[in-house]
Amino acid sequence: MEVFHDRPPLALIACSDDWMSRALENVFQQHGYVVALTRSGVQTLELARLANHDLLVLDESLIDMKAADVCRAIREGSQFDHSVPIVVTSPTPADPRARLAAFNAGAWEYCSHPVDLEPVFVKLETFLRGRGELVIARGEDFVNSSTGLYTSFGLRQLAGKLGARALRKHEAFACVAFAPQVHDREVGSSMLWKESPVGFADLAHVFREQSRQSDVVGHVGDLRLAILAPDTDDAGVRLMVARLQRELDRASTNKSIAGRVRLRVGYSAVSDLSASNVNVPELVHRAESALDHAPLQGDASSIVSFDDLPIY
Repeated sequence: MEVFHDRPPLALIACSDDWMSRALENVFQQHGYVVALTRSGVQTLELARLANHDLLVLDESLIDMKAADVCRAIREGSQFDHSVPIVVTSPTPADPRARLAAFNAGAWEYCSHPVDLEPVFVKLETFLRGRGELVIARGEDFVNSSTGLYTSFGLRQLAGKLGARALRKHEAFACVAFAPQVHDREVGSSMLWKESPVGFADLAHVFREQSRQSDVVGHVGDLRLAILAPDTDDAGVRLMVARLQRELDRASTNKSIAGRVRLRVGYSAVSDLSASNVNVPELVHRAESALDHAPLQGDASSIVSFDDLPIY
């Protein structure tokens, strides 16, 4: 198979049956795949978050989750690349209801044992060629052209590399999400603030210039930014926010940005990523959740940690 010219495709095979797992591994290796094996749905979801696989194979023999449920969790998760084909296999003759459930959950193909895999590999070659072209096209969108910041796609691609280093070195790690607010008007003794696109590129420039060389700054929504910050704990996040707010105040005074700006901030930080049992994509999700709980207006920056959110 010559779909990825720089490397062989990587397949993640999830199967609780040892004999079938080895059989699938051998067949895929014969067709040029590098294979990683899992035995449970939970482990599959975790590995699918941590590595950028080119193909997922989910067998109905999984003991802790149904293959369709794993497939649905992958398709609905923001951390996953939805262009990755998912094949569901069954150790028994095909049940029309199970087949339909798999397709409704987002599977690209459904096979029952004994499986004639040759037609499947022909389809997979087509799938992976299309995905390879999509990856190349996405590479052009690694950076947002208007802000000079990484896109959500670029941020996800770098998250794995930064996380791997932090895991290896037992470093602290933080993700910080920002929603800048611009002074709108005064009502009595209070000021009203709103999220505004006016001068957003200038705001992004301040973030890019004032971040450390090791930080990764991304434009993750219409009016939202995020920073992946290696070797940064809870205290480091608050120092970062204070520094950015000072620079925004200075830029406002110098008229290099339009209007006064206050920061709404949500973040998630761990003192040792390896000991936390949390990966970097999950830190991003937690930071965005914390940002959703930050006050919408106020005369000072509002900062909310995910760890301080109420547990329902």
